[in-house]
Amino acid sequence: MVRWEGEGPITHQYVHEHLRPLHHYVIAPVIDLAEQAPVDAYEIPDRHRRAVHLRTPADCSPFSSSTTRTVDIDHTEEYVAAPDGAGEQDLKSRLDNYGPLGRFNHRLKTHGHWTVKQPFGGIYLWRDPHGQIYLVDHTGTRKVTRPGQPARPKTIHDHDVHLHEAGNIVLEVDYVHAA
Repeated sequence: MVRWEGEGPITHQYVHEHLRPLHHYVIAPVIDLAEQAPVDAYEIPDRHRRAVHLRTPADCSPFSSSTTRTVDIDHTEEYVAAPDGAGEQDLKSRLDNYGPLGRFNHRLKTHGHWTVKQPFGGIYLWRDPHGQIYLVDHTGTRKVTRPGQPARPKTIHDHDVHLHEAGNIVLEVDYVHAA
């Protein structure tokens, strides 16, 4: 059995009968998202790029609907190369630190005062310049900040998302500072 993207499982025989006479095709092995080793490089390897598109098939910015594979794969947490002789680098080029972004949304994040955090692989928390927070995952976008709360701009000392581990992982959005 093979899985035809967008169609579901089909047999090898079906692929050969329908594609072989007129087309060139490749049957590739399944990509294991859990076994993607991080790299110490700014450039994103092709295997990571393919895995990100499988995990997050659409642009990860709020309310985006672009599912093209020509989007940029961006580091959620900025990649900073370790200085020479600094020893071990915190590997920022890993699957749970990537997000697919269209060119406009990539520029908005970089130059438009939008910030994003990825507390878990494939779950993105965005903060707009007005202080509103949006959660984006494979099901779409949801506004997280409470309705009626005044928005305010982000400050350098404003920590709006906290992760707590005590047996279970709990994601907490600090509304006092976020709204």
